[in-house]
Amino acid sequence: MKILNIIKLKLILVLNLISLSSFPQEGNSLEKIKNTKVIKVCTAGGFIPFSVNTKEGWVGFDIDMVKGYAEYLNAKLEVIDYHFDGIIPALNTKKCDLIASGMTITADRKKSVLFSEPYFKDGLSYLYRKNNVKFEKIKDISMLNDEQYKIGVRVGYTSDFYVTKNLSKAKILKFNETADIINALRNNKIDAIVTDTNNTKILQKKFNDIFEYKNTNVQNEYFGVAVRLKDDELLHSFNDYLNFWKKSGQYEKDYEKNFISLTKNK
Repeated sequence: MKILNIIKLKLILVLNLISLSSFPQEGNSLEKIKNTKVIKVCTAGGFIPFSVNTKEGWVGFDIDMVKGYAEYLNAKLEVIDYHFDGIIPALNTKKCDLIASGMTITADRKKSVLFSEPYFKDGLSYLYRKNNVKFEKIKDISMLNDEQYKIGVRVGYTSDFYVTKNLSKAKILKFNETADIINALRNNKIDAIVTDTNNTKILQKKFNDIFEYKNTNVQNEYFGVAVRLKDDELLHSFNDYLNFWKKSGQYEKDYEKNFISLTKNK
């Protein structure tokens, strides 16, 4: 009887070892991607020109970047849309393998995720209605720190954190969708939108008969792709791809398509 129990115990141990070796361990998403030939990317749609979901599919600078990475890994790309404030929780509950969503690298976010090398530099600007006499006199964004102003931001972005901290006297309205915040500005429900500079430029170009914009003194934000804290191998792989993307000349082509061609005068 004792011998039979020992045999059963050994059999259980062997089966457990086989089970553990059959599946990628925690922190080895790269192996899982290579095995399944699928890479899942979380993004927040509507952030022009980084990630936008159109009738023809996903487009934007970040989308081109991760499409290239999927090809680099010989994997199929699956893009999953989340509100920005829910995107890190989605990553950390394994709804996706990485985040590509114009995400600024910050010390606070580094507590929850690992960031790639920076792939883009941006800043903060504010968009307002043309012929707004009050705004024509504004020389610095700090002058908007007044209860007479209603400022719109997208939830969870660095513009949200900046405005909450630095313009606390103003009335701050928070939005999940770009379309909603644009409509609020058009319909005089808010006085200005604070957002990323490149996003501001393209929105102003798109609505050039309605909006104007000004830059702030915050112009040193760096975007990175985020992975889970234990996914060192995936992070190393993506950084290798970033180097390849830039050296191959494809980075410049994707930048031209998504930024220059959208902002230059016709």
